[in-house]
Amino acid sequence: MIKIIADKDIPYLEIFLREFIDPNIFNITLHHYQDITNSLIKDCEILLVRSTTNVNELILKDTSVRFVASATAGINHLDTEYLESKNIQWGYAPGCNSSSVTHYVMAAIAIAIDKRKLSYNSRIGVIGYGHIGKKVAHNLYLLGFDVSIYDPYLNNEDLVDFESILECDLLTIHVPYTSKGKYPTHNLITKKELSKLEHKVLINSSRGGIVNEADVIDNKKIIYIADVWDNEPLPSTDIIKNAFIATPHIAGYSKQGKLNGSKAIAYKVVNYIKNKKHFHPFNFSEQHNRNSSGLKLNRNQDEAYPLQFFKENLNLELITSELKSLFRQNIEDELLSKEFIIMRSNHPERNDFDS
Repeated sequence: MIKIIADKDIPYLEIFLREFIDPNIFNITLHHYQDITNSLIKDCEILLVRSTTNVNELILKDTSVRFVASATAGINHLDTEYLESKNIQWGYAPGCNSSSVTHYVMAAIAIAIDKRKLSYNSRIGVIGYGHIGKKVAHNLYLLGFDVSIYDPYLNNEDLVDFESILECDLLTIHVPYTSKGKYPTHNLITKKELSKLEHKVLINSSRGGIVNEADVIDNKKIIYIADVWDNEPLPSTDIIKNAFIATPHIAGYSKQGKLNGSKAIAYKVVNYIKNKKHFHPFNFSEQHNRNSSGLKLNRNQDEAYPLQFFKENLNLELITSELKSLFRQNIEDELLSKEFIIMRSNHPERNDFDS
């Protein structure tokens, strides 16, 4: 019997697992993320989490865990080097919330235009051309914006270099958080880059640590829009105060985004079990993503959603007002971080615009 421990807030996970896998070969228990500790997972084989659980040596030492998966599009909460050093397999859900984050970016742009921080003639730069970057660029292109794309990992003549992307009127960031490799994204945007973005709009819906928040605070001329922060769930009061739009990490919180994440890691569990010779789950083949690496876009292939549609279905101004109000209160850090988590957890689920 395979023992599985999972975060209870991964929706419909148990249903998906029982649909895809013979229920006689596994046992699953669901727990609040704060209760997922080293002692709890001592004898479990599979651990399924969200971004709220840091999976590293501290939690995994002397456990029986052989497979870890996160129902998220990002993995900076997973110590993948440690996992691989211990031959622990791992997986995640890239692209699961791409429509949800795209909705957030489009709503933010609509507000920026309404507030005369931007216009329909503005040039928009997309940093990172993965699942989300592709969808953001495509929707902006359909609306007639001048779109430039930067991604150092792609070789395409339609890409621009980093210096050129900084010339855009708005930058929206869609990259994973990395601190190593040829193109680390840690502190991708610092004082030097910000000096070229004065009076321009910068959107970070990717991860905290990609934009240097101290440098943003020092530069009062940046129109900063952010959904992710350093030191969550206790971001700096100054960065919240200085942001044009500030939200509590809810860009990816659509109903379909969450379900996609649940289903994706259920598939990963299936594939893990299929590789165990003495177990045979139900027949299942994971669908591969469409190959959409090209940059050529065709305005005739879809109908554009008006920008006001995105804004009306996601009130970022109201959310910003609530978050800023919270951080204006003179309360202790412990309570402030709890309130941040509550605000994030209570964010009403919305449907993806293209669902």
